[in-house]
Amino acid sequence: MSPLVQGFRNLPLRWKTIVSMLGVTTISLMLVGAGQLVRERQGFERQMEQRLTLLADVIGLNSTAALAFNDAAAATEVLGALASDEHIMAGALYDTRDLLFARYVRSDIEAPLLDTAPNVGRPTFGGGMAAITRTVKYRGQPVGKVHLLADTTEWSNTLWDYAAVAAVLFVVVLTIGLFVSIWLQRLITGPIIDLAQLARRIGQERDFSRRAVKRSDDEMGVLVDGFNDMLDEIGKGRAEIEHGRDELRKLNEQLERRVVERTAQLEAANKELEAFSYSVSHDLRAPLRSIDGFSRVLLDEHSATLNADGRDSLERVRRAAQRMGMLIDDLLKLARVTRVEPNREEVDLSMLGREIAVALQNQDPDRRAQIVVAPGLRAHADARLLRIALENLLGNAWKFTGQRKEARIELGMTTNSAPVYFVRDNGAGFDMAYANKLFAPFQRLHSVEEFPGTGIGLATVQRIISKHGGRIWAESAVDKGTAFFFTLP
Repeated sequence: MSPLVQGFRNLPLRWKTIVSMLGVTTISLMLVGAGQLVRERQGFERQMEQRLTLLADVIGLNSTAALAFNDAAAATEVLGALASDEHIMAGALYDTRDLLFARYVRSDIEAPLLDTAPNVGRPTFGGGMAAITRTVKYRGQPVGKVHLLADTTEWSNTLWDYAAVAAVLFVVVLTIGLFVSIWLQRLITGPIIDLAQLARRIGQERDFSRRAVKRSDDEMGVLVDGFNDMLDEIGKGRAEIEHGRDELRKLNEQLERRVVERTAQLEAANKELEAFSYSVSHDLRAPLRSIDGFSRVLLDEHSATLNADGRDSLERVRRAAQRMGMLIDDLLKLARVTRVEPNREEVDLSMLGREIAVALQNQDPDRRAQIVVAPGLRAHADARLLRIALENLLGNAWKFTGQRKEARIELGMTTNSAPVYFVRDNGAGFDMAYANKLFAPFQRLHSVEEFPGTGIGLATVQRIISKHGGRIWAESAVDKGTAFFFTLP
């Protein structure tokens, strides 16, 4: 908003009315004056065109013999008659080859006459001059051209006279407009100003017993009635407000007590959750390690005494124990992510992505996979939580491109109104009809035999992105790869 507009808005109402009326009057006078000036200019140009055309034709008529018989002295004498017109700056006669034949130049100037004849046409105006070129004919045949230059000082004098008259009229009309504006603003804005002053006094003194005086039955009268009715309602409402304050004070006290109680309950629940996590981490891991260890001992030391079915059963027991261990680890990660609040800082996503890519390729050095990490990816987020999210997303892409001969995984960013990060692969993909199950714990869109996993990773990613106030979604098609998009506001 410009300072001029802001200054006008801050003016008192009476001055807004006066300035508005004077502004409309000034603009109207300027438009009328500009229109009249254009009209005067057009009239001057028409008169100048008629004068120059007539003068050029007369010069041409008197110069036909000189042009026909190649008498330059006679032609110069004819052009000398132009000296009688004080506004003619120069004149020239050109022969049939459009070459300069004779010329006249006013003694006090240096007129820019051309050595070749200009094009014939209507007069042209510019640079304080008017110019015209006419054809000279003798017995119907062209014998040359006449070219005249005239100054437009006559228009300048007319313009100054017009400006003087307009200035006087402008001052007179604005003076009259000022007095009319003052009278109208008193008539129109007087009641409004009185109402504003009353409202200011009521606001300062908090005296709601005052009332505005109604002076008319127009819209202003309706406003005064409404203002008085509002004061009546305010007076009635003050008692209700005081009563409401007492009730609110009591409710606040009850709410504070409930907050203290709920806080204590929440702390107790968190302690129970931590105890449960500890129990899961230690008490459940130990039996699983025992099952896996003893099964491995049986396979290593007593495989000769077992038949194929026995060895297969022990292998299944080991795989089930290991899968249960992985599931416990993922559940603990999900629980920790749920409890942790993000500690935001500037994070280099490109560096995180490259570190995770190196770790994935070190797991399977013989696999042919291209992992592309866009440079310059940065975000304001919790670096530790973001690493967990990227490990899950890039790990998923690595897993689901395992059956591709030429696997490609990409970490990048698109920018619309805000940055949108993505992890894209050309892996197995999935049917978008089941996309609503994608971020729920334990929900899997592929069998364990086809692609191993616990179904907790994407749920963990969704919790991390939600913790940052962002959102995550996926786009995929069966056997055509998957792209996960997420935002970090």
